[in-house]
Parts: sequence; C-alpha cells; structure tokens
Amino acid sequence: MAAIVLGWSPLVPLAVALVGGTYAVELAIDDAPLDVSVPVIALSLLFAAELAYWSLDERCKATGDVGQGLRRAALVALGGVAAVVVAGGLLVLVDAVRTRGLALDVLGAVAAVAVLATLLLSSRRERSSD
Repeated sequence: MAAIVLGWSPLVPLAVALVGGTYAVELAIDDAPLDVSVPVIALSLLFAAELAYWSLDERCKATGDVGQGLRRAALVALGGVAAVVVAGGLLVLVDAVRTRGLALDVLGAVAAVAVLATLLLSSRRERSSD
C-alpha cells in the first residue's frame, strides 16, 4: 500500500517477498502436511505485484495505444494461469518426494526463493518494457 501511495516502486517486491516469506515461515513452524492452497497463494502474490506495478504505471500522464489495457490484463491473466500450474506442479512433485532432512529443507527454501525472485524480476522487466 505504501508503494502505491508514495509512488515508490522498490517497495512492491519488498512487500510481496515479506508476505510470501511470512507464509513460508508459518508453514515451516506449523510443520503441517502439504498445503493445497499454495497455488492460490502464489496466484495472489503474483496478482498483487502486477496490479501494484500497473497502478504505479497509471500515474504517468502518457497515453497508451488503444487496447493496451486489455492486452496487459490478458498477459496478467496468462501469468496467473502459469503461476497456478507451476505451483501445482511443484506441490505434486513435493508430495511425491516426501523425504525428510535438513538438506532437502534448505534446497526447498532456496527453490522457493528462486521462484519468487524469478516472478518478481519478470514482472519488473514486463513493467519496464511497457
């Protein structure tokens, strides 16, 4: 919210990473079985980042091409579908592996951070190319 109010885009990835990290810490502390709502959480984080950047872009006085908003909405929707598919696939893979150990936990945490960083970087690149 502060990123949109202040118009400072570096706060967007920080906020999304904080929410995603908080959720990951809660799952790690709770030590619950696999959470099937993970794809929805991933979709929500992706939409939050995309819509925040879109709101920041709308502050600009420049007019865009006709239909640019619809194209951007379609790209955001396709990105959402891809996020759900990837998160669902990772959930199925993790359920299949189901081994225990600190090394695997660290590897999973690194993979989760890499996925989040990739999503944030791709949204920033997409925003800068528009």
